[in-house]
Amino acid sequence: MLAEEATTTTTATTTTTTTEGSPLKPTRKLSSEAQCISRVLKNCISQVEITIALGNIIQFYTVSGVEDEDLSNLLQAHQVLVERLLMLECQKLDGLKDNQTEEVKTREIVQVREKIKNSVRDVLRFFRVHPNVFWSLREEINMEVDKNERILIRMLQMFHCYVEKRLCAENQLRVPQRQQPLFLDKTMELLSLEEEDSALILKNLDQMILQKDCEIKNLERYFKEQHMQAEHELALQEEQEKLHLTILSAEKRDLTEKTDQLNQELLTLMSENRKAERILQEENDGLRRETENILQTFDKDMHEIQTKLELMEENYEKELEEVRKLQEPYSILEEKYNEIQEKRRLVEEKRQEELRKLRQKTKASIVIQSYWRGHIVRKSLKGKTKKGKKGKKGKGKGKGKGKKGK
Repeated sequence: MLAEEATTTTTATTTTTTTEGSPLKPTRKLSSEAQCISRVLKNCISQVEITIALGNIIQFYTVSGVEDEDLSNLLQAHQVLVERLLMLECQKLDGLKDNQTEEVKTREIVQVREKIKNSVRDVLRFFRVHPNVFWSLREEINMEVDKNERILIRMLQMFHCYVEKRLCAENQLRVPQRQQPLFLDKTMELLSLEEEDSALILKNLDQMILQKDCEIKNLERYFKEQHMQAEHELALQEEQEKLHLTILSAEKRDLTEKTDQLNQELLTLMSENRKAERILQEENDGLRRETENILQTFDKDMHEIQTKLELMEENYEKELEEVRKLQEPYSILEEKYNEIQEKRRLVEEKRQEELRKLRQKTKASIVIQSYWRGHIVRKSLKGKTKKGKKGKKGKGKGKGKGKKGK
């Protein structure tokens, strides 16, 4: 239960939160009567805060399954009454002309409002008995407070501080007779300032009340428009339902005719099916006899196959035994075979290497021979060219000498 779990929060938090943010704080001790008045004001402020946060608390309890049965029962009863009041107000906005029904509705609305007040008192009484529950809920729930509601709480806190200040100032009123004129002037100034503050507070409260009245009127207008729209939609829906019913009646007639026709067809099909069933039954009897014969022959064949299989298994066991006996020499032969294969591979590699070297040698010898032959050919060609040049030079000199002698 939340009332038992919220023991971590002390009651001192209520005093700090209600007076939090207030610029006026009394510095002197209060008398017993003044403390009683201060406690009453604090209680009123806390009740206002609880009433403002009641909607958020109800929403939190509906969404999350909290196990505090007492509080959940109180909130559920309050929610039921609020919904009942909204329903009655919507019905009242219908504009019924019967005076008796209007009187009954107004009387019922008044009764429901009284019950709502009592339910709110029950909730406040629960939070007064278990104050830590509300502060633990304030930590868990995001309390969204309206601007006007914040102003109201602020004004109440200022009023509480003002009352405490006035209660503290009562001790200062007892002054000697000589200082009374000066003290009266000061008190008059303070009173004038306080009257201005209270006038401003009252003005803000009046504005807030006017704003709330406007919101209520807007909501009433909105509910009336919604109700008229709902009536219009209901009328359209009734017309559509009538059309739909006529269509459905025509479809029903067609369906009855079709069902009669289908029933007749079903009877003919049933008679045909009975005939076919008798034929199939005879065929099934014949097939059953054939399957019995086939099963008998199958059993005989299976017996023969079983005997053959047993013989084959015996032969297989013998062959396996022979394989086990031959497996050891096979492994030895396999090792020898691997050694022989390795030797062959090495010999093949050696032969390939020798062939590669031989190819290189033959290629080198071919290159050398070709180079040598080319060298010899070039040398012989050079000798021939030198001899040809010398012969040409000798012939030319003889001709010249002959010409000169002539």
